[in-house]
Amino acid sequence: MVANSPETSEVIERSQGGAPAIGHAVTDFFSTDEIFQRVAASADEEFGRGVRLLFFSGLAAGLSVGLSFYARAAITAQVPNDLLGNLLYPIGFLLIVIGRYQLYTENTLTPVTLVLTRLASIPSLLKNWGIVLTANLVGAFILAFFLANTAILSNDATTVAIDLGLHALETPMDALFFKGVMAGWLVASMVWLIHAARDTITRVFLVFFIMYLIPSAELYHCIVGACEVFYVAFKGEAGFIQGFFTFIVPVVAGNTVGGVLLVAILNYAQTADDKFQNREGGLLELSWREWLFEFHTGRPQTVPNGGKGKQYQRLTDDVDEDDYILGSIEAPVTLVQYGDYECPTSQKIYHLARDLEHHLNSQNYSYVFRELPLTRRHPHAMNAARAAAAADLQNRFWDMHEKLFENIDDLEEEDLMQYASDLNLNMDKFENEFNSNQFDEQIERNRESAVRNGVYTTSNLFINGERYTGEMTIDALKQKVSTMLTHLTNGENANAINIREGV
Repeated sequence: MVANSPETSEVIERSQGGAPAIGHAVTDFFSTDEIFQRVAASADEEFGRGVRLLFFSGLAAGLSVGLSFYARAAITAQVPNDLLGNLLYPIGFLLIVIGRYQLYTENTLTPVTLVLTRLASIPSLLKNWGIVLTANLVGAFILAFFLANTAILSNDATTVAIDLGLHALETPMDALFFKGVMAGWLVASMVWLIHAARDTITRVFLVFFIMYLIPSAELYHCIVGACEVFYVAFKGEAGFIQGFFTFIVPVVAGNTVGGVLLVAILNYAQTADDKFQNREGGLLELSWREWLFEFHTGRPQTVPNGGKGKQYQRLTDDVDEDDYILGSIEAPVTLVQYGDYECPTSQKIYHLARDLEHHLNSQNYSYVFRELPLTRRHPHAMNAARAAAAADLQNRFWDMHEKLFENIDDLEEEDLMQYASDLNLNMDKFENEFNSNQFDEQIERNRESAVRNGVYTTSNLFINGERYTGEMTIDALKQKVSTMLTHLTNGENANAINIREGV
């Protein structure tokens, strides 16, 4: 039996989304940090869904969770004991958890994790919430209409269902809010715990026991409760407007507060500063303006490609003379990297880009570097970018660039001054320009360019404006460039496209 290689172990221990599959300290037990990473990976996937997919997933959740109301009424009618009837309340939540549907109260935890880490913006979160909540309510409305206008419920079950809805409507709004807080706390805690679990059986038991507490303690979940009040409205026992403003609004508010404040923020506060230390590439935190006012979801935007997968957006900011360009701006192959001088992933991609140069004739190749210092994660990255920019004013950018990537662990200010001295720069001029902060605006422009182009990690490379999504190996890059050059030269032979094999 062959032992797993380090690469194989990494695949086993972490998912493609970067979430840990086993615990670091104890393999079958996750730390708070590791659970947070697993929740954030789910959030990353949710934010990546388009509006249509998100809506229909939310619609399925609204229809499914309404079955909790149906099952509870049906069983209580046959066995006049609330505790027994409540046994079937978790059924809708089990369908949602195992089926991976989008339920609003679950969204008070998962997408909030990316917002708390400033990888997604508040407007994007509110948009996500709006789509899911609307879809959930539509699903609950459809199921309530179906139950109210068919004979699926017996007469006794109909009486129980109406009593459930009227009891909810008769509860004071302040009590609804606080009962909603407790229910939101329970649902978000359930979501947190199912991300800590590693098997389906455990998740089923967690959902069952936690959700059983909601009806047993007379708490309220906004979507199940919405199905109840819609049902009594269809039965003519109450009005839809009354149900919306006196029940749904306070319970939604309570569920949101319970999920966000008591679970998402509380659990976030227990995690370490470096939440994603093992994830591929550095992660770009949004600026406060972007976080508060703009729509960003922490991942590259994708669009359909004729039903054959996804095509990443092209580079919208063209290369121009203000860029740092190694080679000719007219070269048929241009590589663009947004990078951080303190990031090992940026270093790796830079070395691959330079290795590729050895496989191309010089007139065919140019490389462009745009600074993307992740200052919250890499405290020396900004000064390193300033050092490179100051060296550029003495026409030594690429020499300094090479020095910085050769020494990513030694980027203190005295190190930067030593590198400038090693390059025989005019030290008075270099120090004055380095300390003037005159390059900060230029660096910020490159950072904004990265965000505009869907670059949220240092694991990025564009080839002729197309985001490269293949393996970060020299062979894979050579193959990609060879294909591009073949198209550019209308299919001429390999000698004509100047790819040098065996170099």
